[in-house]
Amino acid sequence: MYTLTPSDEIKGRIATLQERLRTANLDAAFLVQSADLFYFAGAIQQGILVVPAAGEPVYFVRRVFERAVEESPLSQVRKIAGPKDVAAYFAEKNVSIAAVGFELDVLPVGSFLRFQGVFPGAKPEDVSRIVREIRSVKSPYEAAALRGCGRKLAVLLSGARGKIRPGMTEMALQGALQGEAIAGGHTTVTRMRAFNQDTGLGCVISGPDAAVPSYADFPTAGKGLSPYVPAGQGYRAFERNEPIIVDTMWAQDGYLVDMARTYSIGPMPAKMEEAYRHAVAALRAIEGKIRPGAVAGDLYEAGMSVAASTPYASNFMGAPGYNTKFIGHGVGIEVDELPFIAKGDPTILAPGMAFALEPKFVFPGEGAVGLENTYLVTGDGFETLTPLTEEVIRCDG
Repeated sequence: MYTLTPSDEIKGRIATLQERLRTANLDAAFLVQSADLFYFAGAIQQGILVVPAAGEPVYFVRRVFERAVEESPLSQVRKIAGPKDVAAYFAEKNVSIAAVGFELDVLPVGSFLRFQGVFPGAKPEDVSRIVREIRSVKSPYEAAALRGCGRKLAVLLSGARGKIRPGMTEMALQGALQGEAIAGGHTTVTRMRAFNQDTGLGCVISGPDAAVPSYADFPTAGKGLSPYVPAGQGYRAFERNEPIIVDTMWAQDGYLVDMARTYSIGPMPAKMEEAYRHAVAALRAIEGKIRPGAVAGDLYEAGMSVAASTPYASNFMGAPGYNTKFIGHGVGIEVDELPFIAKGDPTILAPGMAFALEPKFVFPGEGAVGLENTYLVTGDGFETLTPLTEEVIRCDG
């Protein structure tokens, strides 16, 4: 089913953005990034969404105008040949823009310099934080979409148990799981805001290759297929008595959830079994602090305190020397939304925020273990959106 964002959703989001623009003394927001266009306009067509601090937003579309009209509930969708047409539109209406917000966290410099000419003389400001904070709190509509993704992802990872066998390659399992996911409605696109961080479709990693660090800012990245894709699944074949991590996302109807589980064909070495129990303990400690009003950085410290009390503190959240400074990350339209469960993060949790927690231990030359769940902050605590056993999943092989 081709799902469109309800009009009331878009109207509410625009109203919230306009209120924040007025508070920040900005006359308008100038949005072009795909995820932000989807969130505020309901359509990812090639164009520019201008949201004034008051009045009707206008979605200027170069390609494809007809689809934008069909998909976006906004009343003002206009066809343009380029940014000059946007400037002409506001000049004709004699609209004065003194300060305008751009998505400076993701907008390339060349594009920014070109777009800046739309409002000559206007002071450019960064609207990224405002946009990301608004997007961090999910509506009931968005929560329902995330819930649906979580249920499907849990079924997918539960079914992985029956597929894993000795001699099967990481690529073969990833292919089988993704084929099943696509047949079930997975969009195959997982968006990430951070520059040069490619999420792909998740990863299947095993044994020593699971502990190979990579350029990507993930605790477990995997060796990958080649220097062109130096992360994720590779050609390695599964062996008995070793950890296998399936870390993947389900993306559908514009939203995604993130989840990981550790599998093994037979028992893992005692060290890995122990480290896995510590990962679960870290997860429990963080869960104990999830509630409205909690500070994201405090959740991070709760997990770190558990890891620090183990013999494997230097292996927590990455190979020693390559440890990440976070244990969790927001999810929604993108896989790296706010809040971050990270060192010193001052974000105050609010009902509707959604994030994934992924405590993992990584041992170079040996393997990696851990798990990941996605959570939704509720009025009095949290809801786990990825319902699946948190034990190591044993495979018959």
